[in-house]
Amino acid sequence: MNVHKLWEYREYVNINGMMLTSELISLLQNSLTLLQIENHFTHVQYWGQLYAIDADYHIACGITGDAIADRKYFYTTDFKFWGLLPKPKRKYKLLSLITTFPFRGDPALKIKVLDEALEDNHPDKCRLMKEESRLAATISNISDEAEICARGQLIQQPDGCVVINPNYYGLTAPEAKLLKSYLHIRQPQQRWNTNLLTRQDYNYSMDFLDSIDQDIPSGCWSLSLEKSGSVAYLRSLYWPGMTFFHKVRTPDAGFLYVGNGRKNMDVPFLL
Repeated sequence: MNVHKLWEYREYVNINGMMLTSELISLLQNSLTLLQIENHFTHVQYWGQLYAIDADYHIACGITGDAIADRKYFYTTDFKFWGLLPKPKRKYKLLSLITTFPFRGDPALKIKVLDEALEDNHPDKCRLMKEESRLAATISNISDEAEICARGQLIQQPDGCVVINPNYYGLTAPEAKLLKSYLHIRQPQQRWNTNLLTRQDYNYSMDFLDSIDQDIPSGCWSLSLEKSGSVAYLRSLYWPGMTFFHKVRTPDAGFLYVGNGRKNMDVPFLL
């Protein structure tokens, strides 16, 4: 969510079982404004909160040029120091999915992760992982699978650079009811013509991203319209706590994650 619009967006996420208190909003706006100035970001977004035993992690995202390739993630526990999350390695992204115990709140803490799929005498059966690496891997996993935007929020310019659309005016009521109106904020993984073959109103400047209606299994996203159909809510079943909202026919839209960082691996068996 745009950090400068937290007061406006507060009602949309509070009604959804999450709470953005006045104190939290004030702390976020003050500290993230400084972070934006110091790093010369064009946009700063509040990504969400991960529960930890000693101190919760609050996550922010800064954007400079390309809205996908130039995203940088930061974390804090005290709103005074924002640490830059390292680029996660593939092995940590896999290990974070099988780690069961909660976050501690200490980025320097080293934890042991047992891979039950390996033999007891396998050299990689037990691995050490810093909590900062686990945090970066968890944020990356959630972002790849559940960080989304409405169609038209991000546009691709002729030179290939992706930017936040300054002239975005929102989805119509019929569009807001369709899963294909919502797109993943990540490098496309589907074939370039996937949307072209499924949309009659295809526009490559807007439809270059993967739509969530292609996610497997079908039904892993929960879409609901509330407030007499004026606000659309999307919830990820894989990542409980990730919620996206969009006020129909307005540019107001955003996502927020509040949870423990654990993926629900049982979704395919529940649907």
